[in-house]
Amino acid sequence: MMQRKRENEKTRRRVDFNIKVLRRKSRVARTPIESEGARKNFYYFLLRLRVLASLRFFFYRFPVFPFSGFLTCPLVHLPTLCILVVLCCHTVAHAAEKYAGDFLTLGVGARPLGMGGSFAAIADDSTAAYWNPAGLGRLRHSEVAFMHSSLGELDSYDFVNYVQPIGRAAALGLSWLRVGIDDIPITTLPRPGNPVSPANRPRQVGTFSSTDNAFFLSYGKKVGFNLGSKRLNMFLGGSTKLIYITALGNTNALGVGGDMGLLWTTPTERSRQLSIGIVAQDFFRTKLYWNTPPENPGEASNADTIEPNLKIGFSYRQSIKPLNSDLLLTVDTDSLYSFEMHYGAEYIFAELLSLRIGIQERKGINTIRLMTAGAGLRLSFLSGAAFSVDYAFLNNSELGNSNRISLMTRF
Repeated sequence: MMQRKRENEKTRRRVDFNIKVLRRKSRVARTPIESEGARKNFYYFLLRLRVLASLRFFFYRFPVFPFSGFLTCPLVHLPTLCILVVLCCHTVAHAAEKYAGDFLTLGVGARPLGMGGSFAAIADDSTAAYWNPAGLGRLRHSEVAFMHSSLGELDSYDFVNYVQPIGRAAALGLSWLRVGIDDIPITTLPRPGNPVSPANRPRQVGTFSSTDNAFFLSYGKKVGFNLGSKRLNMFLGGSTKLIYITALGNTNALGVGGDMGLLWTTPTERSRQLSIGIVAQDFFRTKLYWNTPPENPGEASNADTIEPNLKIGFSYRQSIKPLNSDLLLTVDTDSLYSFEMHYGAEYIFAELLSLRIGIQERKGINTIRLMTAGAGLRLSFLSGAAFSVDYAFLNNSELGNSNRISLMTRF
C-alpha cells in the first residue's frame, strides 16, 4: 500500500510539472494572442507538443481505450478528459499555420546553440546542413555529428547527420532531426462496464508515440570568382527536407519542403574575416498533408502550411596572434517571428578550447531575451581529422534551464 501511495505521489508531481509546461511553453513569450481564433490555434500548437505527455496521468487513473470504459469515469473528471482527448485528436488537423512545423526552429548542435542560435554566417561544420546548406561547400573532410537531449523531461530531442565532400569544392549531407514523446501508455479497465475503483483499476494494454521527424538531403558548393583584383569566396547550397509527423490513433502528416542558402566570406588568409549568410527556409511554403478526413464531404484533405522564413546573418572573426587564439562575433535575424535577433560570441584558444556566449530573442506580447553559454573541446590531427565535444547551456526562467551535448568527428 505504501509503495502504491509513493507511486501515486510521483505521478501527481509529474502531472503538475507537465501542466506548468503546457501553460508556459516557450512560445508563450513570443505569441500575441489577439483574438479568440488566434488563441484557439495557439493552444492547438501547444497541445501538439505537450498534451499527450500530460495524459499519462489520466491514462493511469482512468480508462481511455476502449470508450465503453471511458464512459464510466466520474462526471467530475469527464469534461476534462473529453476536452483533452478531443483536442489530441483534432489538433493535428487544425494547428495554427504560423506554428506548423515549429519543431524545425529548435536548432541543432551544441556549438551554434551556445552562441544563441546565430550560425547562418558561420556554417563551417556538418550542422551547416541545418543552419545554412551553402556552408557545406567549405568542408574538405567527411563529418558525422550527433546530439541528444530532452525537452521538459519527457520529449526526446535528437539530431544526427553525415556529410561527404564531393571533389574539392562541394559536399553532400544527410540529416535526421527528431522530437517526440515515446511510450505513452494506452489503458483499459478489466471490467469496462463498471466504474473505476480499487478493484477495477486501469491496466496498460499498449503504447504509442507522438513524434516530429525531418529528413534533410543537403548540398553546398563553392563558386568563388574574381572581381577585378579581388577574390570573392561565394558558396551556394540547398536542402530538400521530408517532414513526417505521427500522433494519436495512427494519425500522421507528410510534407516536402526546401531551403536555399548563400554564404559570402572575405579571404581566409587575412587576420580578420567578414562573412554574410542568407537562408530562405521553406521558400515554397511547405505543405503538411494529414491523413485525417476533411470536416465536410467534398472538401480538400486537412493540411498545414509552414510559412517561409528569411534568415540573415553576419559574422566577424579576428585573429589574436599573441595569444594564439581567435575571437568570433556573430548576429542573426529571423523574419518569421517579427525579425527576432540572435547574438553570439566564441573565443577559440589554440584551436583546442572554445568558450561561447549568446542571446536568443523571443518576440510576442513582450520581448524577452534568453541567455545561452557553452564550451567545446576539439582535438585535431595532422591528417585533417578531428574530434570535438560541445556543450551548451540554455536559460529559461519559466521552463527551467536546459543542457545540450553534441559530438562531432571529422575523418
